[in-house]
Amino acid sequence: MSCAIAFFQKNIKLFFTSFLPIFLLFNSLTLFAFQTSSDSLSTKEYSYLRKLVYGNFKDSLKAIPYAQSYLYKAKIDNDTIKIANGFFYFSIVTQDEKIKDKYIDSMILYAKNLNTKLYPASAYFYKAKIAYNRGNFKKAIDLYLKTNEKAKESGNTHLFYASKKSMGILKSRIGEHQTALKELRQCYQYFSKCKKEKSRDYLRTLFALSDAYNLNKKLDSATYINVLGYTESITFKDEDFRHYFTLNEGINLFDKKNFTTAKDSLSNAIKEFKLNGDEANLSMAYFFFGKTLDALGEEKEAINAHIKVDEIFQNIAEIMPNNRENYEILINYYKKLGDKDNQLKYIQQLITVDSILHTNYRYLIKGVVQNYDTPRLLSEKQKIIDSLKTGKKTSYTIISILGIVSFLLSILWLINRRRQKQYKRRFEELYHKKDVPKKGDTKTALQQEKAKLTIPDEVVKEILNKLKIFENELGFTQQEISLTSLAKKFKTNSNYLSKIINTYKEKSFKHYINDLRINQSIVKLKTEPKFRNYTIKAIAQEMGFNTAEVFSKTFYNQNGIYPSYFIKELEKQIK
Repeated sequence: MSCAIAFFQKNIKLFFTSFLPIFLLFNSLTLFAFQTSSDSLSTKEYSYLRKLVYGNFKDSLKAIPYAQSYLYKAKIDNDTIKIANGFFYFSIVTQDEKIKDKYIDSMILYAKNLNTKLYPASAYFYKAKIAYNRGNFKKAIDLYLKTNEKAKESGNTHLFYASKKSMGILKSRIGEHQTALKELRQCYQYFSKCKKEKSRDYLRTLFALSDAYNLNKKLDSATYINVLGYTESITFKDEDFRHYFTLNEGINLFDKKNFTTAKDSLSNAIKEFKLNGDEANLSMAYFFFGKTLDALGEEKEAINAHIKVDEIFQNIAEIMPNNRENYEILINYYKKLGDKDNQLKYIQQLITVDSILHTNYRYLIKGVVQNYDTPRLLSEKQKIIDSLKTGKKTSYTIISILGIVSFLLSILWLINRRRQKQYKRRFEELYHKKDVPKKGDTKTALQQEKAKLTIPDEVVKEILNKLKIFENELGFTQQEISLTSLAKKFKTNSNYLSKIINTYKEKSFKHYINDLRINQSIVKLKTEPKFRNYTIKAIAQEMGFNTAEVFSKTFYNQNGIYPSYFIKELEKQIK
């Protein structure tokens, strides 16, 4: 699949350190523990400190004092932009991922209210890149969209297209090939106009565009871009980049069934990637090299190439969705030879690969599974297990493990299938549910409850009327609302208000407010198309919840499905 993706990941840190000057807030105790050293550097210019951060960013022990001094100086000067820059410098030199996240979040805290060409768009862009690199593609997409919005508002055209290019690469990765191609074409039109000033961005765009053309089976267009990219790499004295176009064209030639020429191109790419240490693209080159050799009738050499892909995967634990086929090829080869040990080995590897794909590609895993879907894979394992029982006693441990795994996978599959049916049924109930007002209690029951309340009738009536107005005016969507604050607003005491809600609404104050919020969210989702495009976090905030997690949990507790599932099914129903 996408070589551009592997290249994108390899170069992500270099890209950040050369493109962005940003990021976020951290604990002041940590920041000023170094005050003595900061004082000695505080007279230095910002440009001097920034230069030393970049000059030493690979050695955090050397770089951190300069980042600290930069941030210390910015705080003394009360310069919000430079404070955001300071947190960015911290984020690129720290090795601890949790601490890095704190710097990033703090940077956004400072940057989000700025209105410059760089901020806050570049802060969201950087966080999107981090989410992408960690396999959190859904979050990355949301952040890229936020980047585009802010970059457009501030007139930062370059950042707008840089973000758009990243989204195109991501969409290629998750299988949205047509959409990716459309966006990358637009990026190419932009970067080709500024290729002299931004040659590396231009070459990266060409590389991603070539990959997109190939994935959309526009092979002649892919060849055109590969030739152009190879030539432009030499023109801009970035000759190491030409090897990536050699790789892409090798894959393209394979798809054109020009196997002899494809073999030469892929062989050259393998040599270069061995030298530059790009194992992700080396894996891709070996994969297609193996398929090319097999097409030329060189089966043993082809299998050796596919074994190389497995060796690289064990080393870097990074795999592209279509490289899953690599293990199907190895399993089938050893099955044909009757080599049960190697067949079992690569079946186990395929299970490992599937677990990674299921984690990083959970939104497209159904489209990834090809010849060996879960039931067939389990069946193949069981057949091998049965044959090994009468063969090698030393294999009993492996057989037991695989049997347990097969059983657990089957149980999980059944549970998931049952759960999906339940979710579907609950959605249908919720979708067709009408907002029928709840009938009041009988007169006798109400009188009994009033007697228990020992609250004057006129007070009860007044509070119930105010609650009705409160509900009609959607007062419950305000964040941080409490029993005390609402009682104060109603000019009554919280004890009266609590007892009346418990009696007449038949629920606690907390459940009363949350139920109103959830019901209102359902009404808006059903009736407002724009509202369905909001993120879960935005919907939660709109309804008055502090976090997306609390909103999702409350929605699930009330309706038996999560809001994300309800929105997805609602879109299908409406279409």
